[in-house]
Amino acid sequence: MRALASHLTGILAVSIFAPLALVVTSCSTEAAQLSVSLSSTFGASYTPGTTDADFVITVQNLGPGNASGVVVHAVMPNGFQFADTNLINSNSAARTTPEDAQVGGSNPQWGVWSLSSPTSPNGQVSYASVSINFGVNVTAQPNTYSLVAEVIDDSLTDTVQSHPVRVAVNEAPRLGVTASVGPSSVHPTGQVTYKVTVTNKGTGIAPTVDVLVTLPPTMQYQSTIMPFGGNSSVESLISPVKGGYLVFYGGFEIPPQTSLGPGTLTIEFIAGCIPDPGKGVFTVQAAVTDASGDHVSIANVAPLNVFSS
Repeated sequence: MRALASHLTGILAVSIFAPLALVVTSCSTEAAQLSVSLSSTFGASYTPGTTDADFVITVQNLGPGNASGVVVHAVMPNGFQFADTNLINSNSAARTTPEDAQVGGSNPQWGVWSLSSPTSPNGQVSYASVSINFGVNVTAQPNTYSLVAEVIDDSLTDTVQSHPVRVAVNEAPRLGVTASVGPSSVHPTGQVTYKVTVTNKGTGIAPTVDVLVTLPPTMQYQSTIMPFGGNSSVESLISPVKGGYLVFYGGFEIPPQTSLGPGTLTIEFIAGCIPDPGKGVFTVQAAVTDASGDHVSIANVAPLNVFSS
């Protein structure tokens, strides 16, 4: 723990949105007083998949002296992992030894700065500051969590901590999709079976799920193999049109992941090769969406070797 300056007697953290600090009494004009605030760019409620989880830490030197060796931390709960530093802005602050946060941690750290004492240009007080905008990967289960920011400098024994930011993580689906074909080769007028599996590894139900498979021009949809696999349910089924290469299914509801595994939907359908195809290896594309705005797609999958006539 760093040595406490003999003239510093106390520091108070700031609120979520605006830097506020209690000025401490001191018998010296040389001590620096740091304040730190933490805020989110998305408000107090976070729904995975709908927005980026970005936060902003702002540190100020309220003076009257300079602050050196300034190091900034974010302290986050399990399920919140540092992803990237989006932007660092500074005013009257020199970065003496660059230290960047490491991806994947829950206690990212940035440093090291020297923040000069306050100035009064044009009669208005200007405080040296550092502002850090950073992104977080949120994998936490639905609940309300607290995050704080901390700052320390060479003169402080204890860290200065911000007012906590409380974030409510909402339920949300997290879709995934895979596709395969069997057999892996086909002759003119022959048939193959395509299999598309949609998963929901999120914490919320995926409502009104639509699945679109784009076949190569040599293949045409023929029929669906019933019943559908998995633990999904059908709200209002929309089925593909025979003879098309755009294979669209709609109207499913896929449950969230549980201790037994993810929610799943498996669709199998038969496609026929046209009488005079071009020889080559052809793949498909698949896209899945739901009414909550979740979306996932894959391309160049399920390769099929097509022989010419």
